[in-house]
Formats: sequence, structure tokens, C-alpha cells
Amino acid sequence: MWNRDLDVLVPMWQGADDIRVRDGAAALGDLTAPATQRLTVPVPPGGSEREDGVRHRAAVVDAYRAHRDVLARHRPRRLLTLGGDCTVEVASVAHLAGHYTQRLFVLWIDAHGDLNTPASSPSGTAHGMPLRLLLDADADGALPAAGCLCPGQVALVGVRDLDPAEVEYAHQHDLTVLDSATLGAHPTRLAALPPPDAAVYVHLDLDVLDPSALPAVAVPTPGGLTAAALAGSLSALRARHQVVGVGITEYVPQLPHDQQVLVDVLNALGLA
Repeated sequence: MWNRDLDVLVPMWQGADDIRVRDGAAALGDLTAPATQRLTVPVPPGGSEREDGVRHRAAVVDAYRAHRDVLARHRPRRLLTLGGDCTVEVASVAHLAGHYTQRLFVLWIDAHGDLNTPASSPSGTAHGMPLRLLLDADADGALPAAGCLCPGQVALVGVRDLDPAEVEYAHQHDLTVLDSATLGAHPTRLAALPPPDAAVYVHLDLDVLDPSALPAVAVPTPGGLTAAALAGSLSALRARHQVVGVGITEYVPQLPHDQQVLVDVLNALGLA
């Protein structure tokens, strides 16, 4: 079992512009053994039209502030975040970066890079922007940007659907990339990415799995990992490194799927 100080459930859907992911937080909570303390972050119920290049901007900002304030009060050093959409990761990663500073290493396990800005995003959905917000304090100004990570603290894992601006940003900043084909063939490669003394944060967007394994995600993307490859890579990671944070996002529990796939992945993280 992975011991942590706090679980936060953040049922935000506005970042994805997909109300179905709202129920993912509670559904994931039902599948995980709780920490000593488990809280649900209040999220505004509604949305709005595109503002400053971001759909539902006001709700996304309000949810971020509520999440940030919960973490500031409870000050966890080991944290589980259950979303909701990927935008919930901004507050959680920024909080742990405040504790671990340069030791924090983020494995962004996701079919997508989430490196857009409001100006570069084709859709204007905030869930395509959180990693950019964590890396870039000046990421366009329309959303709260943490700017708490440097490129050497991040690895993109399982990515296979990047927008042109994301490809350019990753190339310019020399981001480490481990694609899904390579990880699928060599699951132990994941554990080789963080430095030996790293405090590791695992961001897990469930769309990193191939839709044939788990179709119940907001943005199913072909060419992903099998459940066995993902679970094996996460088990190897935990055996070798100190994991201080995990965030799991973009689950759509209403869609038909094999729940055992999720249980296997959660077991690999020490959560089930």
C-alpha cells in the first residue's frame, strides 16, 4: 500500500469541456483504499463561453483556487489527486514543488502533451494546458500559471497526439519523451527516467491506455499501452523510487469497460 497524507477528489469537468469526467473522481475514489484523510474540493457547477481563449475559464480558475487553498491548509507531503480533468494537476504539482523544489520529478503519463497555451490551443480547453502552466510562469496570462518546474524535472510518457505548437515547445526545451511504443516494448524504461534521489509525481491520464484496454476516457487515442505494460512499468517505478504524489484523471465511468483494468493499474500504484 502506498502511504500518503491526503486524498483530494476534484470533480472538475470544465477543463475538458466534458461533464462526463465529473463522475470520474468519485468512481476512482470508490476503487482506492482511502488515506487517513480524504476531501472533495468544491467545484463550481456551471460553465461559460470561451473567455481569453479558454472555455469555462472562470470555473477553471475558481476550482484551482479552491484546490490550492485546501492544500495550503492541510500541507500534505504525499498526495493523491483524483479528477476530473487534467487541469486539476496544476494545484497538486505546484503544492508538492513547494516542498521538494528541485528534487520533484514529474512523469506526465498521458496520450497528450498538455503543453498548449490559450493562444496555441485549437480547442480552448484548459485540460490541454496544465503542463505548460507548470513549466511556464508566463503561459499567456489567461489562467494561473505556476511556473514551478524546469524542463529537466519532466518526462512525457506515452504521448502520441501532440499539436504542432506542443511539438515545437517540447523540441525547443529538450523535454524527455518516452513514447508508448517504446514503453510498451520495454516497461522498465519508466523507472530509468527520474534521478536516483528524485521525489516522483505520477500524473496518469487514463487515455495513455489503448482504447482496446480502456475506452472509458474523455479522449480515447489509438496506439496506447496495454494494461499489463502500464501496470508493469508503474510497479517497477515504485520499487525503485520515492513516489510522493499521484494524480489520476479523465476517467468516464459511464462508458462500458472492464473495471479490472483499472484495478490492475491501481494495484500497481499501491492504491487498491
